[in-house]
Amino acid sequence: MKRIFVIACCAILLISCHENLEDRAAREAKEYTEKFCPTPVNNFTRTDSVVFEKDTKTYHYYCTLTGLMDNLDIITMHQKEIHDALAKSIKESTNINAYKEAGFNFEYTCRSEKNLKLILFQAIYSSKDYNK
Repeated sequence: MKRIFVIACCAILLISCHENLEDRAAREAKEYTEKFCPTPVNNFTRTDSVVFEKDTKTYHYYCTLTGLMDNLDIITMHQKEIHDALAKSIKESTNINAYKEAGFNFEYTCRSEKNLKLILFQAIYSSKDYNK
């Protein structure tokens, strides 16, 4: 009987030590930001930080657009293509499958390098966007 009690207590302790998915997302976003951000510019885009917002279950990418893409007219003209390309990227990404399965949102806020107060592109993607 004592042995069963000890095994049950150990099982409960092991289960309670695991972080939930929201805590994991927050930790991974913070670790990514600390290790890699700001990222090198790739395709006129630099990722400045990643944050997980628990209250809305949103994985939020903050980026800066540089060079040719740092142009409100160009971004406005290609808004749909940018939106669709990001949705496709989320849909095809395998390293965020757990987050997609949990129905997390993904948000992108892209600012101008020339004027950091200017948001050139912003979009939120929910499961209906990446599960099409």
